[in-house]
Amino acid sequence: MVKRLGIAQFLGFLGLVFLVAGTAPAAAVEFSREILVVQTRNAAHRFNVEIASDPEARAQGLMFRQEMAANAGMLFLYPQDQAVAFWMKNTYLPLDMIFIAADGSITQIVKNAQPFSENLIPSDRYVRGVLEVNAGITNQLDIQVGDHVVYKGFKFPAAANSK
Repeated sequence: MVKRLGIAQFLGFLGLVFLVAGTAPAAAVEFSREILVVQTRNAAHRFNVEIASDPEARAQGLMFRQEMAANAGMLFLYPQDQAVAFWMKNTYLPLDMIFIAADGSITQIVKNAQPFSENLIPSDRYVRGVLEVNAGITNQLDIQVGDHVVYKGFKFPAAANSK
């Protein structure tokens, strides 16, 4: 069952987004780095990702970065399933955003999010995480909704291993 936010919840969430995401570079957040795998129908693609799992790290994200390796990304992890929204303010890199359910399944992909845009990019359902990669990677690797992200923060179902 897909849970949707009520208007009051969404407006409260928007207020939090605007409070947390400032316009000046914050003090540098130290991100841990780990490997995750995106399992498509035809291949397993490894990414070296930085983990944003606390409010400060999620607020900073990839803002002010001017380059990122092709096999790199940032994984935004949340302690529970929730609706999320992103914007590209202070983000120099065009990005593909991969929205991920608690079981690791990809529920939504937003391609080529435009640098510096203040338009909100909301999840279309509750998610446990969002993987940001360089724009074009999802097309290049044929990553699609329904594929799986294998990472310890997601409960990857055993049945998906037989794809």
